[in-house]
Amino acid sequence: MVIKSQLTALPGRLSCGETWSGSGVTSGVMMLPGLEVWVQSVPAGAAHAGGDVHYLSNCPECIVSRIALADVSGHGDQVVAFADALRHLMVKYLTALDQEALMRDLNRVARLALGSFHYATMLALGWHSQKGLLVITNAGHPPPMWYRADRKSWTWLEINRGSEKAAGVPLGLLEDIHYFRRVIKLQEGDLVVLYSDGASEAVNNDGTELGREGLMSLAGESDVHSATTCGAGLAQSLLSFRGGDSAQDDQTVIVLRAL
Repeated sequence: MVIKSQLTALPGRLSCGETWSGSGVTSGVMMLPGLEVWVQSVPAGAAHAGGDVHYLSNCPECIVSRIALADVSGHGDQVVAFADALRHLMVKYLTALDQEALMRDLNRVARLALGSFHYATMLALGWHSQKGLLVITNAGHPPPMWYRADRKSWTWLEINRGSEKAAGVPLGLLEDIHYFRRVIKLQEGDLVVLYSDGASEAVNNDGTELGREGLMSLAGESDVHSATTCGAGLAQSLLSFRGGDSAQDDQTVIVLRAL
């Protein structure tokens, strides 16, 4: 198992049964079975670690991989406690593609670790490399963007909550909550972009917020030939939008590309 919290580069490839984590300054590309993954995470200000926590894992058979991105309100001990709980649960459910039990346990430990004044939004993605299936569960996090290579177009990966108004709320807010999932089949060249609200809520020199649709427009201008070119291009576009200024909030971007 590989568990690290303050990295400047990704390990390149996860072996079967390994888990990798990060909450500090991170940038680089990693290979999972059937996926190229590009990650950039930069805490706001001078902090070495922020409220964004991301994890990648491979099951012992290298068939099921999981990618998780959480944005924890606040910083400090609560973030550390939640990150540690998430790490243990990622290992516990390493082989499970269905994420219902993972999300239920995460909500429970979030209430214990974060207390009554903090919460965490989170995206959890399970990837079956042999079937090409991606399972997405969303706990109050901004929805991922999906580039469909056959259509050469971008769309949002929203999840239908059905009739349950409280479904899908951030972790730690409610005791008994249901998290729906969405399953899609990725084709070769498809991209899925995860991001924290530090990206979608970036502000330019005029005080104008980028917003989700603005972020989608930036993604539409990126080079989609690899996860690296897409992610690096998007990161540069965000920097240009801010006029070269540092992000005011923790900013994480994760790009997955189906191989």
